[in-house]
Amino acid sequence: MVPKGWEHTTFDNHIDCLTGFAFSSDGYSDEKNGTRLLRGDNIEPGKLRWENAKFWPEIYSEKLNRYFLQEGDFVIALDRTWVSSGLKVAEVAKSDLPCLLVQRVMRIRSKKTLEQNLLRQYFSGYLFEQYVKKNQTATAVPHISPNDVKGFALLLPPLPEQKKIAQILSAWDSAISVTEKLITNSQQQKKALMQQLLTGKKRLLDENGMRFSAEWCICNLSEVAYIVMGVSPSSEAYNDIGIGLPLIQGNADIKCRISIPRVYTSEVTKECSPGDILLSVRAPVGSIAISHHKACIGRGISTIKSKDNVSQKFLYQWLLWFEPRWGSLSQGSTFESINSDDIKSLKLSMPDLKEQQKIAAVLSAADAEISTLEKKLACLKDEKKALMQQLLTGKRRVTVDADAV
Repeated sequence: MVPKGWEHTTFDNHIDCLTGFAFSSDGYSDEKNGTRLLRGDNIEPGKLRWENAKFWPEIYSEKLNRYFLQEGDFVIALDRTWVSSGLKVAEVAKSDLPCLLVQRVMRIRSKKTLEQNLLRQYFSGYLFEQYVKKNQTATAVPHISPNDVKGFALLLPPLPEQKKIAQILSAWDSAISVTEKLITNSQQQKKALMQQLLTGKKRLLDENGMRFSAEWCICNLSEVAYIVMGVSPSSEAYNDIGIGLPLIQGNADIKCRISIPRVYTSEVTKECSPGDILLSVRAPVGSIAISHHKACIGRGISTIKSKDNVSQKFLYQWLLWFEPRWGSLSQGSTFESINSDDIKSLKLSMPDLKEQQKIAAVLSAADAEISTLEKKLACLKDEKKALMQQLLTGKRRVTVDADAV
C-alpha cells in the first residue's frame, strides 16, 4: 500500500543530469596552472581523489561553461561504477572546485521536487547499489548508461517529509563520520606509539615505577621464534562440509586479522594452532594475522610462534609495525613473494621479556580501543541501513511540522 501523498516514480522525473565533455587527451596537462578535469578515475566511493589529476589549460570557451561543477553536485562514474569497495558516486565539495566534467562521468542535481540531501541518501543506500550491480554490463569495461541512472525506481514522499527524512538520516551520517574520524585518529596515534616503543626511542616504566634501561639485542627472527612454511594440499582434498581441518591459504581466509574457516581439507600438510601468528608470503607480502583455530596452512602462509622468554604478543606487534616494510627489503626492489630464508634472517631489536610484555600490553590496549570503535561504527551503519529501509518505503513515518507543509 502506497502511503498517502507518496508516489511511485523514477529518478528521471526528479533529477537534472549532464554527461561530461569529450576533452581531447592530447590537451591534458599535469601542470597545476589549469583547471582540474574530473574523470572516472578521480571518483572513489563517497569521495573524490585528486592524486595524479589531469588539468585543462585555462583557455576561455563559452561551450565549456556548463561543464563546470558546483558544490553539492553529485557525480557518478559510468565505467566500472560498482567496485568491491562500493559505488563510485561522490558529492562535490568546495575544496574540489574548480573542476570540469569529463565524458563517461555524469553530473546529477536534484530538481525542486527532490530534496538534495535525500538524493545523497539514495546514492548511499543498498537499493541503488543493488540496482547498479544488476544493470552494470558484463563487458571488458563494465559500465552503466545515463538512462540506467535515470530509470532507478523509487517511492517518493512529499517534499516536507523528504526534508525531515533527510534531516534524520544526516544525523546518523554525522555520527558515522565522527566515529570514522575517531578510528583514524586512534590508528594514527597507535602507529606513532609503535614507532616509539618498538624502536626503543621511548621507554616505559617497570613494576617499580622506574624506566626500563636494559640494552636491547639485535637478533634474527629464527633465534626468537619457530617458523613453519605452509604446504598446499591437493585440491582434490578440498571440501566445504567440514571434513579435516580449515585451510588457510592467504588473505581470502582472513578477516580483520583473524583466520576465518572458509574451505576445509582432508589432506593435512602443515598445521597451525590457535594464537599462532600468520604471515602472508605472497602478495600482499608481509600481511599479519592471528590464527583463531587449528588449521592446515597452504604455501601462501607461514606461521610464527615465540620461543621461551619471548612474548608472542610482542612479536605480533613488532610484525604489525614491520608489515609495510616487507615490500622493499633489498635495494628498493619489490618482492612478489618471500621465502623461508627471508623470514628466518629478518633482523629485529628485542628488549628483555618484561619490557616486551609491557610494550605489548600498551599496544594491545590501543588495538582494543580501535576494535571497540570499529564495532560501534559497524553498528551505526547497520542501524542506519535498517532505518533507511523503513523511512524510504513509508513503513515508518516521520512527523512534519505544520508550517513546513
